Amino acid sequence: MLARRHRILLEAQRLLDEAGVEGFTIRELSRRGKVAQRTLYNVFGSKEEIVASTIEERHKSLMENARRLPTAPRSPLELRQLDATAEAVVNLRSYATALAAAFFSPTANDKIYQSLRRISVESSGNWLDRAQDAKIVRQLSPEEKERILSLTVNAGYATTLDWAAGRISDQEMKRRFKANFLLCISYALRPGHRKDVEKILDALLAEPAEPPPNAKER
Repeated sequence: MLARRHRILLEAQRLLDEAGVEGFTIRELSRRGKVAQRTLYNVFGSKEEIVASTIEERHKSLMENARRLPTAPRSPLELRQLDATAEAVVNLRSYATALAAAFFSPTANDKIYQSLRRISVESSGNWLDRAQDAKIVRQLSPEEKERILSLTVNAGYATTLDWAAGRISDQEMKRRFKANFLLCISYALRPGHRKDVEKILDALLAEPAEPPPNAKER
């Protein structure tokens, strides 16, 4: 049963890469995977469950690979996880583009939207919870925490769409991933850590920007 589920999800990943969320259909997955549509519904329940499971399975694999990367010197802000996420986005362009487009779609199914939001939060290592425990940020109310998470998630997917459209280069996308995250969490930082973040931001924003791919074509 588990082997069959894994095989279906691998085929679903390929279909999601090619067709995106909007073009993803049970009929096509059934044809490609040589599995009856009824079986797909019995195993997963719905198209939305298959897409959400596919997204989370791929994310789990990416995070496992990221953890096997050489460990950089640690800082209180642990930006290494964001670097790994940005690198994964570059290496999976069509997949990342499909997810970002689905995240901002006004007709996005809530199950898929929540999966996309969850993997984005996990991509920053659930940093906010650990930062509160380590007293890097002040204690936040549930409402404040929710707003910060929404800001960081939205900024990450918006940056991915800019990059997918060719408006910014790979390097600029990676830089914005980190800069946006730091800007979103800076207001909650305790004073000593705020100074550290300001130094990191100064260095990030002072780096010369590469011209976007679209500019090279003009």
